[in-house]
Amino acid sequence: MDMNETLFDRLGGRTGIDRLCDRIVELHLQNEAAGPRYQALDDKTLDHARAKVKEFLAAGSGGPVEYTGRSMLETHTGMNVSAAEYVAVVDDILQAMTEMDYPRPVCDEVLGIAYSLKSEIIHK
Repeated sequence: MDMNETLFDRLGGRTGIDRLCDRIVELHLQNEAAGPRYQALDDKTLDHARAKVKEFLAAGSGGPVEYTGRSMLETHTGMNVSAAEYVAVVDDILQAMTEMDYPRPVCDEVLGIAYSLKSEIIHK
């Protein structure tokens, strides 16, 4: 692994990020803690959310993508996300990355990003 590459590159570029995010959403839908929130979305809303997550991760990992969505704080205000839901979602991210054989340093970097956003997501 070349640490001079961007996280975007280490995640497999747009194709890798798209596959990763699709798997994460699949896991969220199956998740006991977070699943009901995702299952309540209609297909159009779920597809929009999935597209914004892909865009967010691609842009935030150093890719040639502009994020056009709302901030994490704007997105999660009023959702009252519990700590248990947050942990469940982060666990899904790690599970998806593990299934896809990402090296541990790449997983740790993505998890670090997720944890850096925690205060903008929980109980807002």
